[in-house]
Amino acid sequence: MNMKSIFLTLLFLSSFSVFSQQGEYRKANGIIKKIEKKRSGKTMKEMATVSFTTQQGDTIETIVELERLPFLGSFKSVGDEITINYNKENPALAKTDVGNFISKYGMYILIILGIIFSAGTYIKARKKQFGE
Repeated sequence: MNMKSIFLTLLFLSSFSVFSQQGEYRKANGIIKKIEKKRSGKTMKEMATVSFTTQQGDTIETIVELERLPFLGSFKSVGDEITINYNKENPALAKTDVGNFISKYGMYILIILGIIFSAGTYIKARKKQFGE
């Protein structure tokens, strides 16, 4: 194993410990109070103001990003019930199920995609190098 392979392996393994420390999240059902569309660069985001009750009985109002389909938008509207995941220590930090999935596994997905695309380029380069 050369030094570059060792470095990349250590970098890959260290990402598991860095990105897995996100705190404890709890599920709750909330009601959408308001929806706003916001442009971020070339992408459009739909942000919803959601009111929900924590397991301790506190009523919290926070903003979450709604999952949406390109060109169609979100299928949620004001008054709809939505399942969210809120941070146990700071309930104002909340995400939808899709947002929670992306924050938990997004870095792993990017790493795997990088490996897949790099492997294809590496294989082509090796074939060209050895004249196969």
